[in-house]
Amino acid sequence: MKQLRTLCVMGTFGNQFNEEIYRIEEKMKIQGITIDAYEPHISFGIYTKLNDADLLKWISTVALQHKRIQIYFNHFGFFPDSRLCFIAPCSNYNLLELHSDIHREYDTCCTDKGCLYSLQQKNWTPHMTIASVDPGQEQSLLSILWEGFSPLTGELTRLKVTSSDESQAIGSFDLQAL
Repeated sequence: MKQLRTLCVMGTFGNQFNEEIYRIEEKMKIQGITIDAYEPHISFGIYTKLNDADLLKWISTVALQHKRIQIYFNHFGFFPDSRLCFIAPCSNYNLLELHSDIHREYDTCCTDKGCLYSLQQKNWTPHMTIASVDPGQEQSLLSILWEGFSPLTGELTRLKVTSSDESQAIGSFDLQAL
């Protein structure tokens, strides 16, 4: 029997928004800051002990029920228990509803990463990780963000499911056009 692996459900954006994020990340790379390895995204959940096919079927159903979402990223920060830097959006009803609908099924399997994403924890922080900062790099990172970050809007266009042991998405589902 195939061993179950860690799966992630993420929302991804259109090319224009991604290019804006890549410009910010390029400035960080020049300063020796480690940027996030994944395409720009918001994680909706990280799942363990769940069959791939079951999650893929569920996410395809959710994607058919939701329209693309305009998301306004207006601030950046750090989580207090990690060295990860993120940019974050204003929460909006459509984003929170999508998160809730994704978790209507299989929320009990969303226990990895300290339950950052589970509905049971009631503390999801929508965010886009952009960098991992080594000690001593904080000032460079903050300087880049203070000088180069201005609020930006991205359109969440699809849901992707990734696996801990594959470099490509194992499933990609377009959200409905506006």
